[in-house]
Amino acid sequence: MAKLDLGKPEKFNLLHFYTKFILMTFWLFLWYKKITVVGKKNLKRNTPTILAINHQNTAMDPLSLVGIIARPTIWLARADLYNIKALVPILHSFKILPIFRQRDGLKNLENNDLVFRKIVDLLAKNQIIGLFPEGTHWGFRRLRQTKKAIPRIVELAQKTYDYSLDAEKNPVLNMQIIPVGIYYDDYKKIRSSMFIKFGEPIPMKQYIEALKENPQTAETDIKEAIDAGLRNCMIDIPQMDDSYNTVETMRLVCRKTTMQKFSFAGVPKEREFLADKKTIEIIENEEQKTGTYLSSIKEKVNAFESIFKKSKFTMDIVENNGYDAFHLIWNSLLCIIALPLYICSLILWTIDYFAMKKIATFAKDPLFKNSAMFVGGRFFGIITSLLWVTLWLVFVPLPWWTVFIFWAMRFLIWPVFIDYPRMVKQTVQGIMFNAGLMTKDENIAELCRCQEAVIEEYSKLLQ
Repeated sequence: MAKLDLGKPEKFNLLHFYTKFILMTFWLFLWYKKITVVGKKNLKRNTPTILAINHQNTAMDPLSLVGIIARPTIWLARADLYNIKALVPILHSFKILPIFRQRDGLKNLENNDLVFRKIVDLLAKNQIIGLFPEGTHWGFRRLRQTKKAIPRIVELAQKTYDYSLDAEKNPVLNMQIIPVGIYYDDYKKIRSSMFIKFGEPIPMKQYIEALKENPQTAETDIKEAIDAGLRNCMIDIPQMDDSYNTVETMRLVCRKTTMQKFSFAGVPKEREFLADKKTIEIIENEEQKTGTYLSSIKEKVNAFESIFKKSKFTMDIVENNGYDAFHLIWNSLLCIIALPLYICSLILWTIDYFAMKKIATFAKDPLFKNSAMFVGGRFFGIITSLLWVTLWLVFVPLPWWTVFIFWAMRFLIWPVFIDYPRMVKQTVQGIMFNAGLMTKDENIAELCRCQEAVIEEYSKLLQ
């Protein structure tokens, strides 16, 4: 246990600074089409803070927050990474500490005491700690059973300073836990949208007396408060059986209906998030009341899913019953105007893209492929960037400083490389859908009927 080297994550590290601000943060905002962050004001300065984050998308969860939070964050990650000696200096540079699980062996669990004491020291210095209380990721919009790592850290922190209510004697007195929910439109898709919600801080000062008198009960109370905070910040579908897919489809199909019925405040993505939570709440309340609602509507939802998958249309087109003429004309003009840019992007990014795809094949977990492409693409991009810069300096008869303009333009054209084919496809699909409506195409008519049948059943719950 004494041989476990945890490094000094509280110290400034040049590699961490370069990776965070130069490589990852800029790249993050190109990797996602839209990133919406709400509640970031809850992250206060000079306050010991633990972020309790839902975990659904492997390495993209911490990488996303690294790009969003300006202050350095210290992370807890699976301990088996520390078994690879060559990785240890890199883990130290990236401010990653190990967390040991039962699968790492009962003897190794004792190492958590050393790690937790290190975390207490960091919290006493007003550092931010990032932790995923679910322990592991999975590709479902549901909160898994959380572990007690955070409550135990809180208990150890207060015990270390003798449960004092004096700020001078207890530097972790004002410790807070902030639940953080991360929502992805699509876990695997490049240039999808991401929504991050920082919940209301949970002050640990209120639990000090309880921790002193009955630590076990207090830890349970803290865990329940974290669970409640997380559920408020994320899409949480409680169904464990195949009814999960029924609710997942209904939240998308019925989103517009819910938004028309209720008034939600906030930016567009926040309103969609709140509408989805409301839809799930309404369905769950009905299911608890009757015990048969989901089974009764399942056939209609399955019918919609089946024909929707065969149609190859996007949910946006189906939800809006096609596009209006202005939308289609505008998109068609954009496709024509942006074509030269897309050809340039093919020249500048095709090698990188296929390298990313190749790197992703080494990921056994399908959910890890997006993370592998993001990280691998960025580091492989260093090589291709140097290659393009060299070619520019050698063959382009312009002043040397123009290479910086070229370098910036190369990255700014990346969204065109990904988005242009999708825009063309979406425009063609919109034209086909509208034409199908006009000619009364049987398949499109059936798709609309199935959609309306689901919405009609759901609308009965809103009356």
